[in-house]
Amino acid sequence: MHIRYIDGRRLGRALAAGARRLVESAGLLDRINVFPVPDGDTGANMAATVLALSGGLSFAKVASVGGAARLAADAALSGSRGNSGAILAEFFQGLADDLVAEVRIGTKRFAAAAVHAADAARSALSLPREGTIITVLHDWSRAVHRIAQRSDDFIEILRESLVAAHASLERTPELLPELKKAGVVDAGALGFVRLIEGIIQYIQHGRLRETYADEFHADDAVRAGISDHESVPSDGAAPKYRYCVEAMVSAERIDAAAVRARLELQGDSVVVAGSALRVKAHVHSDDPPAIFRTLAEFGLVERHKADDMRLQTSRAAAGRRACAVIIDSACDMPDADRLRLGVETVPVQVIMDGTSRMDGTGVSSDEFIAYLASRPARHPTTSQPSTPSFARKFDLALAYADAAVYIGISEALSGTLEAGRRTAFASKEAARLRVVDSRQISVAAGLVARKAAEAAATGAGVDDVVAVAESAAARVKLLVAAPNLDGLLRSGRLHGMKGLAARLLGIRPILTIGPDGKAASDGMYFGARRGIAALLARVAAIVPAGAPLEAIVAHVDAAGDARTLVAALSARYSLESPIAITTVSPALATHGGLGIVVLGFLAPEPQPC
Repeated sequence: MHIRYIDGRRLGRALAAGARRLVESAGLLDRINVFPVPDGDTGANMAATVLALSGGLSFAKVASVGGAARLAADAALSGSRGNSGAILAEFFQGLADDLVAEVRIGTKRFAAAAVHAADAARSALSLPREGTIITVLHDWSRAVHRIAQRSDDFIEILRESLVAAHASLERTPELLPELKKAGVVDAGALGFVRLIEGIIQYIQHGRLRETYADEFHADDAVRAGISDHESVPSDGAAPKYRYCVEAMVSAERIDAAAVRARLELQGDSVVVAGSALRVKAHVHSDDPPAIFRTLAEFGLVERHKADDMRLQTSRAAAGRRACAVIIDSACDMPDADRLRLGVETVPVQVIMDGTSRMDGTGVSSDEFIAYLASRPARHPTTSQPSTPSFARKFDLALAYADAAVYIGISEALSGTLEAGRRTAFASKEAARLRVVDSRQISVAAGLVARKAAEAAATGAGVDDVVAVAESAAARVKLLVAAPNLDGLLRSGRLHGMKGLAARLLGIRPILTIGPDGKAASDGMYFGARRGIAALLARVAAIVPAGAPLEAIVAHVDAAGDARTLVAALSARYSLESPIAITTVSPALATHGGLGIVVLGFLAPEPQPC
């Protein structure tokens, strides 16, 4: 059997088969992922990229190879994730650019396009490192070109070039010290080899198969010294930069080299893939909001993403758990707690001047406070996280846990919990996901999540973690002192004459959340400066002096008041742990306004009679 040409239909079916082979290997790729950061998500990222590619091709049957390549490239770019995903997307972009006018091609034309695509992938990186997917792309494409000079049979070319790709893959540990130390091959490079294996399998047999293990006896995982269920040991060292930041940028004309140069000043692992009209930017950085502001100078920024690599690497070092905990960013859990306990956070969307930003990683606390202080004509609003945001965080949590519990803010106040529930229900991992309504917001919800995450960290299973969360939700209390009524009036929390009277008389409310999960009043105080005393009085009415107290305090541009509250609580009660101070998420800050101080604490457990 000989295959002497490829058209659009053949290319589409071959890429679908290659994608399937890569997806089957995603777990292995995650386990051997050590470069550029051992964050354990290379397989998931490459799988997401090729699944998007395959999905893009499935919506249209294109006869020309150039048309199919363009569909594949555009879909891969939109769905690309991570360093290796962006490189793979740029490879297909280069392939599509070279084949744009072709209806069907032979081996020599394909070989020329493969070389062009590999070179394009290399050019997308600010600092290419040998021993990665870039090296294997180069070696494979040159082997294809060399073999095509003497053969017009695609089967022969792909089989022989796969041998060269395997040889290149085996050399990756000699080129990268990080790989040699861990005793593994490069995860991204292995992903590309698996893609080619799947294509060969399809071309030879003309059908998709459930498994390819019988066809390729020399398993790269065995070569790498990694068993089917073993992971590369991690020392848990923090990465140089904390966040893996990505976004799509669209404009009438984009200078990818200029984007790359700007990002190189703000981080490393820079990849800018795409066309003159649309690029996917990837960079490791400590300041995601600054990255997004930089990208906004070049065009419309969409599909923001910022994964916490410090959290991922520490979780990988800790090993697999029975259960993980996920929150949304309106649960104001202190950053130190989230890192210590391995808690993933789904970002709420903050809309400022009509532009949607990710809470925390898309807009910093200082930036949001400055925005509130400027009294914009268009007051900021918030929106629930997107389905892809939930799905991404669920996947990350489940990568190192048998099950996961999403603990969300009160369903009676926001659609965020229901959005998370829908995503969990629709997930292929639905059986491993549980959803708990904290019936709270801000630091009170954060306390519920912290108690659940502490149980998970000790090895508790999903049922026990849910039980701990529900018990904490029944005991937790939220108190909010809001000296500035502007936010409450604007949001409608204080209506008409009631709001006018409160302002004229100097009355300020103490806000809380009732047992039904809805906002309520827990008293009043007179004068904007008496909020801390009012909060202390309310706590004293619930918790006797000297009793154990577990609490978290948050604020919006009121650090001094927050410290005063913590000092007073510390002097009066026996603290189970120091009271952490954090900032209020925009979800509450938008309504409470500048100057609010928020206290969440656990009421004493009822004593038996």
